[in-house]
Formats: sequence, structure tokens, C-alpha cells
Amino acid sequence: MAEINKTTSAFIILAIFISYPFASASLFGFLFTNNSTNFSIYNTGWNGASTFKDRFIEDGAQISTIVGSSNVLNRLNQSELGGNQGSLIILGPSVHYDPTESLAILMYAINGGRVIIADDFGTGNDILSVLSIFLGFISEVNLTSMGFGDSGGISPLGLNTSTASQNITFPIAGIAFNGSLLADQGSYDDTPLTPIFHAPSTSQEGTTYKMPAPWVTDFTVGLSGNGVIGNFASIITMKVRYPDPDKNETDPDAAEYITKWVPMGEFPASAASAYENLELPPGVELPDMSFSLQIAVLYSSTQAWLESDISAAKANVNNIAPNQTEWANPNVGFPVFVYFPFPLGGQIILCSDPSIFINQYLDTENEKYPNASRYDNSAFADNVVRIMMNERPGQTIIFDEGHLANSPFSPIFPLSLYLKFLNMITMFPLFAIFLVPITLILSRKFIPRKTQAKPLLLTRVERYYGRSFFAVKMRWFLEYRQYSRGLELIFRRLKRNIIKRYSPEEDLTPDIIATYLINEFPETFSFKNLMENFSLIETIIESRSLITEEEFLDHYFFLKNVGSVIS
Repeated sequence: MAEINKTTSAFIILAIFISYPFASASLFGFLFTNNSTNFSIYNTGWNGASTFKDRFIEDGAQISTIVGSSNVLNRLNQSELGGNQGSLIILGPSVHYDPTESLAILMYAINGGRVIIADDFGTGNDILSVLSIFLGFISEVNLTSMGFGDSGGISPLGLNTSTASQNITFPIAGIAFNGSLLADQGSYDDTPLTPIFHAPSTSQEGTTYKMPAPWVTDFTVGLSGNGVIGNFASIITMKVRYPDPDKNETDPDAAEYITKWVPMGEFPASAASAYENLELPPGVELPDMSFSLQIAVLYSSTQAWLESDISAAKANVNNIAPNQTEWANPNVGFPVFVYFPFPLGGQIILCSDPSIFINQYLDTENEKYPNASRYDNSAFADNVVRIMMNERPGQTIIFDEGHLANSPFSPIFPLSLYLKFLNMITMFPLFAIFLVPITLILSRKFIPRKTQAKPLLLTRVERYYGRSFFAVKMRWFLEYRQYSRGLELIFRRLKRNIIKRYSPEEDLTPDIIATYLINEFPETFSFKNLMENFSLIETIIESRSLITEEEFLDHYFFLKNVGSVIS
């Protein structure tokens, strides 16, 4: 069996590393033709999002997917997306986003991309944590000094400045998916864990908030009033910044603030009643946060609550109720769908229930899904598609498949791991800085040397005092890796010794040399072994073949052994 050297081994390992994800993806795709991953656009079952994807195709969109890292968004250009930034849709992510991915998604939205993040149990908070850092910074800035105060209307940040005080601050310091289980005794389909959401309206019983803004109407126009059904939903919360009632400062500029997490919409809708004991210092007013209601699209009923014991709630869905430690009975319902516009045309749309968009609730032509025709999920999804495609005909819609809960036997799984690994070592700062030096160290063996062979002149030979011409020339061949030339030098020396010993009358061919040696040393040599080695050496010498250092050493020790026997 031929020996595998280090170079060949390295190339074999590299080939396996490169080909494994593609080979395994092809194999899994052939063996497991049915995709059952939740919220996948390739899943045509009840829990897939293939129908939602088809709505975009019908509206003229080009569909693309991310199976690795979201950092790829930084490498897309407008020509690849149809002349604009395109749109990104994240449905039910289960694999966490690293900080670089989260920042890439936020920058994508700020630069004009439209983003939908539909998440129920909190993985999307990896992205929103970066947005919250930005909002936290804005909430610390005095907007009056930036020219947003006393403008008599709505500022670019959505803050109502017509009645605000001289010191205007942005009230929202953070956004997050709560991660709890939303249950609703006032509006549900089968159990309180399958709540039905409704658009905000002043005619809805128990509401105290204003009429929705025009963009909210765009999301909810055409709905029958039966509501949008969900499953295992959560809610969207916000971190509110307001004056600290314990700091009784008379100077408005010296007022100190505290923050508190509340359901989005709950605090501004009932600020007076919820904080009736909040005694503000003279000259300090409660920030006007009614705009947070204007960007909320869908709400639960006022009989909803956030269930803290998810396992117990799922085990006994017909016998659950809120306790004193849980958020319950909101004044205006809990919001599950909100909309954030950015100045350059980008948007971030948050939905705390990705189940709204699964095939079971959108495929109205399938008799197996009666709820698809009973509720407004299909009409609501059409509105979402229309708004995402507005003024961007033919744009690219990118679905994130790499952060779904893909099975180990899913074709996407090996590709996703492979691409995320490549992204980690090339993009993540803690690893990327070491990539170049490590690559150079590992590849030194395969990088050609810059030095070139120089002619061996007599003046150079004379410098090596006390050494033979043979030794100097052999050193020169080995230094420049001219191994075949060095082998020729040693073989010619052996032939001269044989001529001196046997005085042959014919040319020294491999069979002649082998015959002389076998006749004199029959116990030492094998004729077959001598013939094979001498023939191979002559072939290398005549063809000037490139041989490795290991091959040279093998032939060198063979010739040395023969020479030592006949000396």
C-alpha cells in the first residue's frame, strides 16, 4: 500500500471539510423529502410558512434565504436586491444571534431595509437588545436642544411635542419580547392559549386609547372583525423612562429619571390611573407616550394575562387563571404587533406570535384548516405583504432559515453549521484577528520559496576550503531542493566505483549492475530488488522528475547501502 505523506493528508482533510456540508445536504435532501421545520418556507405542512412565501411571489417578489449567518446582509448591494435594500423576514427563530448578526440586522433596517421579526419566546431579543442600546442612548438626550421641542406637532421620533414641556426626552428606552405565554379568557378560539387578536378601535369595549394612526389602518384594512388567531403567543414590552417621584427637584433640568418595563401601550394609555400617586416635581411633566399606541396594530382583549407557568398552562388549558404576580387585565389589551419606521425608508415590524403566518391559518383553500376561513389571518397576511412590497416592485424578500429549529437530518442543518463556522472565524472579532497569522503558519509548507537557484561557479566552490567538489555540489542541490540532480550525482559516483571494481566491457544498465552484485554478494542482495530500485532511479534521473525529500532519502540510503557493501 502506498504511503500517504503529510501533504496528501492535509489535502484530504481539507477536501472532507469543504465537501461534507454539501454532500450531507444532498444526501439528507434525497432521503428526507418532507421538511417539517416550524415556520420554514420549505415546509408545506400545517406548521410551515410556504403559503406566506407564496403570497410574496404572487406579488412579484424574488425569494432568497439565509442559511448561515445574518452578517451576509452587510455584503448585499442594491443591484442584488432589485434596486433597493429588500426585506428580511424572521419567523420563529430558535438559534441565538451573536452580537455581530444583531448589529447587521439593525444596520440593514436603518439603511432602508424592511424587517419583520416574529418571535414568541425571546430569541428575537438578541436583535432587540442592540436596538434597545440605541433607544437607551436617545432617551438620555434632551430633544429640545436638538430642535425637536415646541414644534407644535409630531417630531421625527413620533413624540407629541405640541403640549410637552421645554425639556423633552424620548420616553422609550428599550423594546423586548416578553417571552411569557399569553392567555386570553375574553377572546379565544378553542382554549385561552389560542387567543384572537383585534385591531384597536374606539368602539371596542373597555378601550381608552385613541383612534389608530393611518399606517395602522393599512395593516388592518379589510379585516372582517373576526380577529386574527394565534397560538402560544407572547407580548411586546417597552422600557419606559419617566421622572423619579422620590427626587423632589424644583429645577426641571435637574430632574432624575427611572425606568420600568411595562406592556407596550399599557403605560401611556392609562398613565394617570396607573401612576396617580406619582407626584412630579414642579416644572416636570410626564412624557407624552400616546404615539406608542399609534404604532401598535393588534391587541389581545382586556381579559388577557401573561401566564408564568407555561408547562402547567399547556397541561391544563381549560383550567387556568391569572395570579397576583402575573400581568393581567390590561386597560387596553396587550399588543402583539407593532411597527417602527426609520427615516431612510427602513422599518422594523415586531410580532410576538409567528403562528399568525403558518399554513394552518393562511391556506383558505385547504379543507383540513377550517380556521383559515373563519378568521382574518389570510387578509392580515395580505396586508403585510402589500405594505412590505409598497413602492418596491420586484424586490428581494429574504427569509432567515438558518436560525430555525432545523432537525439534524434537515438538508439546511449541515450547511447552516458550516457557514456559521466560516462566519465566526472570519467576522467575529475575537477569532478574526488570529485567522491571518494562523493561516500563514499552517500554509508555510505549501508556499513556494522566493529564493531561486543560482549557478554553481568555480569561485563559489573555492570558498568551501577543505571540502570536495562532490560535497559542495551535493549541498547546493539539496539547498535548492534539486533532489533528482542530487540523486544523479550519487548514482554516478556508485557507477564509478563499480567500474573500478569489475572493469565491465559494456554499458552499466540496471540489469548489468544487478548481475555483477548478485554474482559476488548472493546472500546480501536480491536481483529483483536491485533491478526495481536501479530502474526507478534511472527513470527519475533521465526525466528530471520532481521528487520529495522523503523519496530522495529512500533512494539515498539504498545507494549508500550498496556502496558500503562493495567498498
